[in-house]
Amino acid sequence: MIPDERLSSVVEKEVGLLGYELVRLDLISRGRRPVLRLFIDREDGSVSVADCVKVTKAVGFVLEGEDLIQGPYNLEVSSPGINRPLARPAHFERFTGHGARVEYFAGAGEKKTVIGEIARVSEDSVVILAAGEETPVRFDRIIKANLHGENWDIGGTKGRGNKRAGKSR
Repeated sequence: MIPDERLSSVVEKEVGLLGYELVRLDLISRGRRPVLRLFIDREDGSVSVADCVKVTKAVGFVLEGEDLIQGPYNLEVSSPGINRPLARPAHFERFTGHGARVEYFAGAGEKKTVIGEIARVSEDSVVILAAGEETPVRFDRIIKANLHGENWDIGGTKGRGNKRAGKSR
């Protein structure tokens, strides 16, 4: 299921009003009830269980007043986690120099994966440095992208990550 633009807009606005960034929104069909899954973040990168509860209550309340999802559904809110999704050009910009795993459509619909360091970001693409080679990937060709190989401290402080270059598959 692909969330419609109105649903995304309403959720993103509410999350923003609470002081969080909506990193990603997924609407997944599972069994009898669809699952609306939100990944939220804060500027300092720390999201607690209390933050998730706060967003769940606020977004749930707003969605009750709207008719954006047909029938009953489950709402899940979580932090982006260690393998944080990279869903927008600003995410790639923010994590330049960090490791990433990017699945994308190459020519003729062929799917490829590149794992390496985010070298630079332009208006329409990101360049991944993998095994000494630069692989440019247009944002409109990305299927899925996540941080990869990060060295995270338990206390929530992010390390610079694993600088070993990966391979394209």
